[in-house]
Amino acid sequence: MSDPSFDYEAALAACAGGDQAAFQELFRQESPRMLALAAKMLSRRSDAEELVRDSFVLIWRNAGSYDPAMGAARAWIYSILRYRILQQLRQPGRPGGADDAWIDTLPDDLAVADTEQDEVARRLAALDDEQRRPIMMAFYNGLTYEQIAARLAVPVTQVKAQVRAGLRALQETAQA
Repeated sequence: MSDPSFDYEAALAACAGGDQAAFQELFRQESPRMLALAAKMLSRRSDAEELVRDSFVLIWRNAGSYDPAMGAARAWIYSILRYRILQQLRQPGRPGGADDAWIDTLPDDLAVADTEQDEVARRLAALDDEQRRPIMMAFYNGLTYEQIAARLAVPVTQVKAQVRAGLRALQETAQA
């Protein structure tokens, strides 16, 4: 589990200034979780390792472009990884991604998260399956409404309604 006292914004600012020790600490802090996520999404550990490595290169090169006003530093880091994973999953001729069975349950460390950064994961775990599953399929697998509807064997309008309801519930619990 990550260190709740770790200052991601300070680490990114230090990386932007060329501080290699800060970069190594950031890598030590997040690479295990990033690798676990990438391996789940891609189903091939070698692909996951390569994308985590590439993501950290991009984090190092672009740390100066992180803007705290746009969101949390940790979210910015994971958005880089997610973009790279989705880019790879969408490559023509690539075999399918990971088995979608993992989408039905969140990892234990997310379902009982105790840090502010994992609040969204805790709220996501509280959603009912009809709302959580399409959101997970869209976010983690990069599937479109049409692809989700085909996999779940339901109309596209139903998927859209489920995603809207789930996002609304996440937003309401954030404001409560």
